Amino acid sequence: MLDVRRLEMLLEVGRRGSFAAAAEALSFTPSAVSQQMCALERATRVLLFERGARGVQLTDAGRVLRQHAEAVTAQLAQAEADLDVMGGLCDGRLRFGSFSSATGAFAAEAFRIFGERHPDSERTFSDGEPYESVAALAAGELDLAVIFEFDEWPAGIDYRGATVSRDARVETVLLFEDPYLLVLPADHELAVEHVISVDRLSDERILVAAPWHRDLEKAWSEAGAHPELSCCRATGFEALQALVSIGHGLTLMPRLALGWLREGLVARPMETAPVRYVKTAVPAKAHRSSASRAMLKILTALTETRGPNTAIGAPSSNGVPLASVPRPR
Repeated sequence: MLDVRRLEMLLEVGRRGSFAAAAEALSFTPSAVSQQMCALERATRVLLFERGARGVQLTDAGRVLRQHAEAVTAQLAQAEADLDVMGGLCDGRLRFGSFSSATGAFAAEAFRIFGERHPDSERTFSDGEPYESVAALAAGELDLAVIFEFDEWPAGIDYRGATVSRDARVETVLLFEDPYLLVLPADHELAVEHVISVDRLSDERILVAAPWHRDLEKAWSEAGAHPELSCCRATGFEALQALVSIGHGLTLMPRLALGWLREGLVARPMETAPVRYVKTAVPAKAHRSSASRAMLKILTALTETRGPNTAIGAPSSNGVPLASVPRPR
């Protein structure tokens, strides 16, 4: 029997016209998509793709399979919808995980909405680092989690660099991109800028920490910029902000975490900065409970309007920063 997830991947490749584009849409690597499509060709014993320098096209056999795949996935979606409306959730247990800044920004609200809609469900919440949630998903201890990862630091690696879970043990879907902004004192000369280029930081000490320091180093190196980087071991952004407040240097924070911006500091977008990818994660090849599917819909609805990368504590017309964003209540 053909694997439904491979059929879903075939549909995405057909829509996008390349393995790379499909991989980006599905939050996989291009090599993973290519391997799965090769496996699908072996299973069907026909050539499904015409591979060229500019991408791939479906063969006649591929187009036939696409029609069947569309019918199969549509029928499965309808089956899920039918089951969800039969007295609410058919399996009412949700073990949900998140990380701190996502919890404060939207995940706790999603958990509240889920409980309001499904008051008879069994619900547990776990707040932790992405690698902890990934390990719990792989161990069957969580059903769904909100995580983040970077281009240079997958979620299955802890902050010491040790692998706690292989990528193949969880499946992820991108919710939104969360760019890092420069955090500096409100009276710093660069605080009047709306967007800061990295070459303006040549005389500054930049405080960095795992897991985002690798992406920062790579991005700035590719841009030909080499500010002084000071690596700190910090369990959260509070310590880095405290160091900025005493004049020890500047740092960066993801936009999602700026609800906790310390008084006296402001944040400014940069032309070149790391981006972390906020995603939902579920155990690979596991049954998707109706509770998990319901929570995924809530998370998607709450995050689909995430705003652009704008300044926090934006400068006024006379160059004096306005108040920073207050901590969410």
